[in-house]
This record gives sequence, structure tokens and C-alpha cells, in this order.
Amino acid sequence: MAAIPDGEMMGEGPRREVKLLVVDDHSDHFEQIQAFAEMYSSQCVIECKRAQDKVEAQRVMDTWEPSVVLVDVHLVSDALKLIQEMSLKGAPVIALSEGHIPHLPETARTYGAVGCLIKSDNPDDVEQLLGYIASIAACAVVSH
Repeated sequence: MAAIPDGEMMGEGPRREVKLLVVDDHSDHFEQIQAFAEMYSSQCVIECKRAQDKVEAQRVMDTWEPSVVLVDVHLVSDALKLIQEMSLKGAPVIALSEGHIPHLPETARTYGAVGCLIKSDNPDDVEQLLGYIASIAACAVVSH
């Protein structure tokens, strides 16, 4: 997994709720993220939804209003356009890749992504990813 920019985790106080939309046609990585999200932190609740394609992602984005969106760049032929559309709707978007793709981080950023990471099934990487998601989450709702 690529290095995740330093982000300060939430301090003391009520738990933040983060809505995470994962746009990926394979469920394995999503299921791992979801499992870690369920036990993640006493300071943050991460609710996860998965969209398998562009149409489903747009529908979920419009009805559920996620705080952060992860987009698998291998999902659709025009993944960069999907990243752009999702970021224009207001949520930070992170591009995910199966492996290293030269120039993808710079290109994804020009389309509105806040980051570009390599998928990993390493538990430490998934935990680090969730910390990054929590730190960049937009419009997080406070729960009691």
C-alpha cells in the first residue's frame, strides 16, 4: 500500500460517523474493509456500502451521501471520469489500484481524487486506510 498522508485522528468527545462508499466489482476487499470498520475505533463509526458499477455508485451517491468514496480504477474503462463525478458531488474520493500504475496518483488527483492507494489485504494496511478515511471524512455526523 502506498504511504498514507499523515492525518490526525479524532480527539476526545462523541463518536464521529463516517459513511464509506466502496465502488468495486469484487467483494473480497470490501468485506475486509467492512470487517475492520465494524471493530475500528471507539472514536469513529464507519458505515460501509458497496456499489458494483458506475450506475449503482451514482445512485448510492445521490441517495446516501457518503463521507468518503473509494473507487477501484480497474472497475470501469472510464474510472477517471467516475472519480471526477464522485468528487464533484462533494465527497473526498480515493483511487484504489490492484498494483502500481505509473502516473496514476498525479492523474487521479487532476480528476479530483484526494489520494491514490494500492489495494492490500494486510491488516495493518487496512487499519491505516481506515484511519486515513476517518481523517478526511466530509460532513461526519456526531453520534452520542
